[in-house]
Amino acid sequence: MMPGKGRYPWRLGATSFVMPADLVSNVRILAPRVDAVQLLFFESAARSGLPQEIDLPALIGLGQEHGLVYTVHLPTDIRLGAADHSLRQEGIEEICRLMAELAPLAPIAWDLHLAWEEAISPAQWREGLDSSLAELARRLGAEKKVVGVENIEYPFGLVGSLVAEHGFGHCLDWGHLRRHGHDRQEALARLGQVRHLHYHGVRGEKDHQALADAGEALFLGEALSAADFEGVVTLEVYSLERLEASLALLRGAWQPFVKQ
Repeated sequence: MMPGKGRYPWRLGATSFVMPADLVSNVRILAPRVDAVQLLFFESAARSGLPQEIDLPALIGLGQEHGLVYTVHLPTDIRLGAADHSLRQEGIEEICRLMAELAPLAPIAWDLHLAWEEAISPAQWREGLDSSLAELARRLGAEKKVVGVENIEYPFGLVGSLVAEHGFGHCLDWGHLRRHGHDRQEALARLGQVRHLHYHGVRGEKDHQALADAGEALFLGEALSAADFEGVVTLEVYSLERLEASLALLRGAWQPFVKQ
């Protein structure tokens, strides 16, 4: 059995950027190591200065050969709470376009940031989000349930009611939770609504580091086990060295949860 593949009741994943190469090359390296790959799209196609070429047949083939599933990190430059309606609409269109393009991969989770807008009041921001999420929910239909709103720098409670009202899912980023000092018990209470969990180490002000705290890993593993979590835990690090170090730590810390 390879380092993290098929070991746990939940799927263990990695990001599609662990080496400076194209998407398919990264997935090919990861395929024997993990159960899932998070395809990263940090920039919208309209705003990116580089072409976003996606070799769907190759990704489908690797998935079938290695029993991989895919998750997708939607672009972080999407502004669904902006004061400018055209910016909100641009974000909605980009989400729908990318989900349609990647549909042949059958991603099991899509991660969405609801970016904070510093130039407007919190009430205006929430009003914009409310309008955008309502339209996005209408456009996506039942697919909205696999779009998980991720906790980022602000407390999730600021958007939690909107997420629930419009029927979207939850994406729990454990590293962001630690980095910004948010309530982990509140987050764990939402595990039943989470399909995708991001896990990475934190060093001072820097997150997305290799895992280094075995005690924390055991605590999280116990919480996942108690919740009968069957989603994906993605090690959200961006180098092969950090991934290998994180996998090594989990092999020890998560030994109690290895499937028999």
